Amino acid sequence: MIGLMGLGLAQTAQAQISADSLTAFNQAVETGDAAAIETASTNLMNDAIANPDDPDALIAAYEAALKLCDIDCEAALPGAEFALGFPATGQHPIMAERELLAAFASFTAESTRDTRRELLAALNNMEDPTLLSARAFMPLYADLASRDNLGDAAAVAGLAVRELRPVRSSVLQYYLHAAETHATTSFLEVKTEESHEALVRWNAELRELRTSIGLNQAPEWLRLAYWRSEAWIGAANAFYASVSDDGETTGRNGRERVSFLSEEEVNSIYGEYSLSTEFDPFMTVADGETTNPVCVLRSNLRPRPRFPSGALRSGTIGYVLLHFDLDEDGDVISPRVVASVPSDVFDEMVEDTVSRWRFEVDDELSEPDCYFQRTNIVYPISFEFQ
Repeated sequence: MIGLMGLGLAQTAQAQISADSLTAFNQAVETGDAAAIETASTNLMNDAIANPDDPDALIAAYEAALKLCDIDCEAALPGAEFALGFPATGQHPIMAERELLAAFASFTAESTRDTRRELLAALNNMEDPTLLSARAFMPLYADLASRDNLGDAAAVAGLAVRELRPVRSSVLQYYLHAAETHATTSFLEVKTEESHEALVRWNAELRELRTSIGLNQAPEWLRLAYWRSEAWIGAANAFYASVSDDGETTGRNGRERVSFLSEEEVNSIYGEYSLSTEFDPFMTVADGETTNPVCVLRSNLRPRPRFPSGALRSGTIGYVLLHFDLDEDGDVISPRVVASVPSDVFDEMVEDTVSRWRFEVDDELSEPDCYFQRTNIVYPISFEFQ
């Protein structure tokens, strides 16, 4: 019996993570194949857990769980919890990174008050932003928003914006998603100058990106984010135009006081982003398409857009951006909504109505020899109460 126990202890002390597990993991990561990464990460994570005395057990378990979290974060929980069992060393993975991975995996497994609180605490404990923290913010504030906790969602998204801003270019999609959520949930929760400013700054960042990258050169997700921001700015302006003279309106919590930025304050914010007051958010003519000024178009506006009955009864204000082309006669073809606020309330009616419109050059407002744009037109339609 003593001999068997001694042999067992000796085997445990010498046990090592399989070289095959490490090789398969590295090869899967290099290829980028999601299925291969999931399998290899799971195998390496389990191999590390089974061999805790291996000098590389901590780093192997953490890296495998981290990669697995990209695909199925709940499945990464055993490796994340295993990594927490090692003492802090001050080296990668530092304890804050391990705590964040474990908290994110636990939250993914089940969103409860405790797992949400633990994930937020872990995010706050990170000294510097990482790709993992950028990823972890998004489902947390999205979960809060889905529970109608708009104030908490706005606060967490605002924290994400502040934390990710120094590394914005490296995590641009995560950063802009956080900025969008912060701006829109803040505005939905309460109509103040601060929430108005959040909307304007989100829109200004996207206008700045459009100017530097070019709308037609931007990836699809960025173009859609840009149009969403313009729709929200339009919807906010429609809302402010409907506010009564006493500065009150009916909101989520009954009658509420409304305050918003002046036109001068809005222009000042855009100026911080080097955006001219002459900036045309709906200019979609591609670079090199023409050297002439673009014609100002006018439509017959028949039939006119009408409030859907449900929106009219509820007093819902909205804003729709419609994309379409024009045929040789100026008739609208292929209309489709690219962004709307609120989503899907006015879309079908707008597409049906505008599909029957015809556009022509407005000679009074257009310059001589102007360019008649017939493709890739984005047209705004506002629904508001005067």
